Amino acid sequence: MDNITQSSAKQQPMSDIDVDDNSWHRVSPLAILYFIEKLFLGLLNNIFYMLPMFIVLWDEIKANPWIAAGIIGLIITLITIFAIWSFFVFRYRLSDGTVEVKSGIFAKKHVNLPFNRIQNVKIEQPFYYRLFDYSSMAFDSGGSLNQEARLIALPLAFAKELQQEINAFKPANPMTDVESTSFDEDGNPTNSQSANSNASVETVENTRSIGDLVLHGITSNRIYIILAAAAPFVNDIFEFFGDKLEGFGVDIQSHIDNDPMWQISIYAISLFLLVIGIMTILSIIGAIIMFYGYTLSRTEDKYIRRSGLITKHEVSVPFSRIQIAIMKQDFLDILFGRINLRLDQLNAQIANANVSQSGTNKLIVPSVFAYECRDIIAHVFPEHGLHEVAFKAISTRFIIRYISFFVVPITGILSYIAYHNEGLSAWVVLVISGLLTAIVYGRWCRWGYQYNDAYIYIRKGLLGRDRYCLPITKIQRITYSQSLFMRKNKLVSLKIYLASGSYTIPMIDEDHAKRVYNYVLYKVESEAKAWM
Repeated sequence: MDNITQSSAKQQPMSDIDVDDNSWHRVSPLAILYFIEKLFLGLLNNIFYMLPMFIVLWDEIKANPWIAAGIIGLIITLITIFAIWSFFVFRYRLSDGTVEVKSGIFAKKHVNLPFNRIQNVKIEQPFYYRLFDYSSMAFDSGGSLNQEARLIALPLAFAKELQQEINAFKPANPMTDVESTSFDEDGNPTNSQSANSNASVETVENTRSIGDLVLHGITSNRIYIILAAAAPFVNDIFEFFGDKLEGFGVDIQSHIDNDPMWQISIYAISLFLLVIGIMTILSIIGAIIMFYGYTLSRTEDKYIRRSGLITKHEVSVPFSRIQIAIMKQDFLDILFGRINLRLDQLNAQIANANVSQSGTNKLIVPSVFAYECRDIIAHVFPEHGLHEVAFKAISTRFIIRYISFFVVPITGILSYIAYHNEGLSAWVVLVISGLLTAIVYGRWCRWGYQYNDAYIYIRKGLLGRDRYCLPITKIQRITYSQSLFMRKNKLVSLKIYLASGSYTIPMIDEDHAKRVYNYVLYKVESEAKAWM
């Protein structure tokens, strides 16, 4: 049986971080709150699959409210039981250069993660930990999700020292010590401790004010996603609000039958603006919760992002691990002259482990000006030139292809419906067809690409504009493809694979595509630089 120490991390002395005492430690009972939150969020993520049951039982629940109270009480009881059980089975062990974690009730999980495989250490402080100065730690090795580890309910000071221990860890290799030794002009070895100290000095690169976050919430409002998600329930929503308004003496049907069309249009526009206003307020609140107190700090070799109102997050990302720089601008961002900068690393397993907080694991700098964005990228990709690059347009065959394969068939179907159904006007068909054509043309206008000795650039979007900077030496694979239509017109689509994902340049000249393809292969093979 494992030797389990009953003391929590709070009683573990700091000097024991790198000492192999072969003992398993339990964390603080505050971990129960973490497991309650995790189980509750898991329940919310699966609430959609439970809706049919509630719909079937809705009449029964309304007639007998005690049924709903019983169900809620049972759920709370089960969540509490499983949270306490999870706390008792959770334990960890820190040895010289390794963190081990055992967890799981029914599916037992034992993770053994050497320090030298850990690529990113993230410290989180949910509000229920901040009250007691505790935190949790997530370790990302860039491997599979089953090989990731998380330590919970640790004293904040202990977590920060462990983070420093992991970041400073060097494998026991004599050659490493020789190669890392530096000498002064007289041939005397320099003080390596001083060099390491300089490397860990932080410089605040960027901060975000409340005004910046409000602007980010306005420009990044995703109302269309919420409206699309609510589409299946439109009839129920209208019936619900219709019943409520009738209860206040407002007869909507009477207004529709008796009021002039211009007045009904004003009502509809006002209602739409009200919905947009509510969604914008919710978006602003979300931006403040996620990015409150935002600071982006820089050391010699990494960026450190700290932010969060309810839960404080600290993400440390080495420059070498960043794969791509993305400048994202929605229509309002372009109008206000702001840019949302995103620096993507390897596929983040931590983000996948907690989808509800995936945005907090990315290195995002919200609503910055162009000069701020340029300077931040320059520390990772020197002389990137993403702001000044002259993009080369893709082929106009892109327009012909999408009009032929999408706009024409949809227009044909709508025309057939309009011909056999007097309720659909030919003008509506023309407006929809024109709108679809404008979307295809707008997409073509945004598409662009370019490359130089060090980088490949991609631009795309519709009303907004996204620009990508891909370092050629970090490319893992590049492929090109041709359909029969493209082959006849000597066009090629390139697909570029990085550790952060894949990126496509569609329908460009075949000869030019082959030059890009051959240059990328030459650059990657001749320089053979590490991509992480």
